[in-house]
Amino acid sequence: MAENIQVIKCMILTLRSQNVLVPSASVAEMVSAQGAKEMIDMPDWYVGKMRWHGVDVPLVSFEAAGGEEVKAVNQNTQIAMIYTASSDESRYPYIGLVVSGVPHVTQFSRNQIIVDPDSLLEAHSRPMVAQKTRINGAAVSILDIDGIEAMISKAEIF
Repeated sequence: MAENIQVIKCMILTLRSQNVLVPSASVAEMVSAQGAKEMIDMPDWYVGKMRWHGVDVPLVSFEAAGGEEVKAVNQNTQIAMIYTASSDESRYPYIGLVVSGVPHVTQFSRNQIIVDPDSLLEAHSRPMVAQKTRINGAAVSILDIDGIEAMISKAEIF
């Protein structure tokens, strides 16, 4: 009898210092940051906004949220447009995540994805990370889309 192996289709987004894992269905499109506007008086990780598909999309930097210094966004910067699961779809239907390299579409079986026990505390202390894992031995962070959305809401209130 054939074994029932659940396959998870994912996209690995390449950042400067690490890789981030999101479900493939979460990424609407990869776009250039052409037309992005810098936001004044916002946290460093909130790098700007850009108009895309008729809405203003907040642009965020995973690295800056973790305390790393990042370059300014320009028209050559690549953005992963990520769907949100917001109940208020009119507010944030998308979040733009600044990426550094070419994303990789791939798939894994559940038994290839292992929680990284050494980084459990780090994952909870680093913004935008839902969990740190190892896939085939390589360290990968799972993006916390709900957490990012909450960070944006909090930043825009102040």
